[in-house]
Amino acid sequence: MKDKDLYSTKIYTNCCNGSTSCCSCNCCGCGSNVGPAGPQGPQGPAGPQGPIGPQGPRGATGPTGATGATGATGATGVTGATGATGPTGPTGPTGAAGEAASITVGTVSTGDPGTAATVTNTGTNLAAVFDFAIPAGATGPTGPTGATGATGATGPTGPTGPTGPTGPTGPTGPTGPTGEAATVTVGTVSTGDPGTDATVTNTGTNTAAILDFVIPSGATGAEGPTGATGATGATGPTGATATNENAVAYNVAEQTVNNGDNVQFDTNDIDSTGSITANGNEGFNLTDGRYLVSFGSDAAVDAAENIGASLELDAAPVTYAVSSLAKTDADNERLVLTAIVDVTGTQALTVTNTSGNDVDFTNSVLNVVKLS
Repeated sequence: MKDKDLYSTKIYTNCCNGSTSCCSCNCCGCGSNVGPAGPQGPQGPAGPQGPIGPQGPRGATGPTGATGATGATGATGVTGATGATGPTGPTGPTGAAGEAASITVGTVSTGDPGTAATVTNTGTNLAAVFDFAIPAGATGPTGPTGATGATGATGPTGPTGPTGPTGPTGPTGPTGPTGEAATVTVGTVSTGDPGTDATVTNTGTNTAAILDFVIPSGATGAEGPTGATGATGATGPTGATATNENAVAYNVAEQTVNNGDNVQFDTNDIDSTGSITANGNEGFNLTDGRYLVSFGSDAAVDAAENIGASLELDAAPVTYAVSSLAKTDADNERLVLTAIVDVTGTQALTVTNTSGNDVDFTNSVLNVVKLS
């Protein structure tokens, strides 16, 4: 309805706007006798729609109408080509400092060979505590034997172990060569003049002694008065003779005797009424009297040294009872010493190493016989 009213007004206006052609339309009071327009009358009823007149010229573009409601979203169109990268935007402000996270190693355990390794966080995301389970590797093949290492320095001597049980008795060793035995033989026995000293002379050697005895006879008895032949007078007293007192000391074991020390005897056998007594393990003590003394031993040295010894009374060598044999290499010798000694009071009889070096003595024997 409004469009129609507008349309009618336009026509009226066009027809009554002073145009010279408009007076022939008889639609309005043209001329100067037209009075002012009266008030608009009431709208009459709508007349029938007339035919559509010819389209008038396009009017000027009207103002843009208000934006209509957004229509429904159309179907997505084909994606266009990627546009050029826009310029980098300005750096944003620094964010607030975050809370620092921490990682701590917890337990580390060894799993069975062939199992999977595991790492378990028993803490939190910000304070992680990692527990590791790492499987043991399978045993590898035995490697080749390494080269022998250099010999280490000798370690300190360990403590002495307990004494082991006594081993069985070993077999008897072979019999050693027969040693050269010393001999003593009685040579001549003669009667000396009354009042002279008895003597014993060795006319043999140190290993084969031959003893010649001279024993003084007793003093002649007083001559009886001449008279009738009387009965035979009594026999005068017999001169001094050897006694039965004797002793022997021996040691069959080998013993090393230092120069200046005495040979030791671990066994002795004494048959005496007191003239001969033991002097510990070093020989005998002898009292007043005359004695026949002899000593024999297998003596040895292990280098070019001397083999020697002497019979001594109270540490004084007995004349003619000293022996010393020089050896050019390790060697042994049967050593024999013999002498007749006169003892005053009580004196110690010993055998002393006087070789100037150590000597090994074996099968050592010391004999003493009291002569008077």
